[in-house]
Amino acid sequence: MEPDDPSAAAWILVSRARPAWIVALQIRESSLRGATRPCAPAACPLCRGCQFLQCHGAYERYADCSGDTKIAVARFLCPRCGHTFSVLPAGHLPYRALPVARLEAGLDALCAPSEPPPKAPPPSMGGDARPPPISEVEQGCFKRAGECLLRRIPVLRGCFGQQLPVLANDDLCGFWIALRAIGRTEQTLRFLAEHFKTSLLAHYRCLCPPWAREVAPS
Repeated sequence: MEPDDPSAAAWILVSRARPAWIVALQIRESSLRGATRPCAPAACPLCRGCQFLQCHGAYERYADCSGDTKIAVARFLCPRCGHTFSVLPAGHLPYRALPVARLEAGLDALCAPSEPPPKAPPPSMGGDARPPPISEVEQGCFKRAGECLLRRIPVLRGCFGQQLPVLANDDLCGFWIALRAIGRTEQTLRFLAEHFKTSLLAHYRCLCPPWAREVAPS
């Protein structure tokens, strides 16, 4: 089935000539909602979401800021267009070693009223377990994540619309408290990925299909 849109038709001609490794997309594991593999996007001009994706190995990335542990990220291949789809495990951010739980707990503590800000994010351990000591590397990861989130406030406000109150662009804690009132950070990441093809701390091209990258939020 060929699309009526000339731009989509042009994209098809280019994609058919590209090697399989040229275009890689990433989705969150939570977006699968229990499925064992992703489906081809319904908006794909080539297959309209009807193509069965094949297992295509995996790659490793760091599980946390220590660099001591790695996780496997499964990949799938579309045999029709050659695109690969990686499935990012829940609890992890795209291209960042800082786990979602550490980011969430750290910003919760930083923005908690009547409490002094911590030097770094305490992890969610549960029970009476004491968190492991915060390394200098993780402190740096958390600081950079906060700076990125601050710059993303205008874009994220546009994504959530009236769900967020009107706040100043430099009010990180006010924005975070309002965002957490909507839900957990993992839910926020899934919402942004599914509805806006973007993420919390940055916009990554791998989250957006190639035929829609020109209109994705920056």
